[in-house]
Amino acid sequence: MKFWSGSLLLGLLVVLYLQSCVEGEHAKGMNVCCTSFYQRQIPAGRIVSYEETSLGCTRPGLIFVVRNGKRVCVNPNLGWVQRVRGEIDWKSVDNSTDPTE
Repeated sequence: MKFWSGSLLLGLLVVLYLQSCVEGEHAKGMNVCCTSFYQRQIPAGRIVSYEETSLGCTRPGLIFVVRNGKRVCVNPNLGWVQRVRGEIDWKSVDNSTDPTE
């Protein structure tokens, strides 16, 4: 009986551990950090979305997702990056408001 109880407890702990690993992968703001920044300006028409890096990163950054799905780290302090970010934010606000409602 003691062996069965220990096995059951061990099995439950393994299941809980695996579930926490899966949940952690889908959490917003995963531990994605930029180790370097892309140096050239990316045309705004090629950028479809962006993500902010994790708050735990030593260097804050922005990750632009371009049309082909490639993710590019950029410096959020650059003027063109702030402008493109604002355009993307504006498009998402503009698309979320439907004038027919």
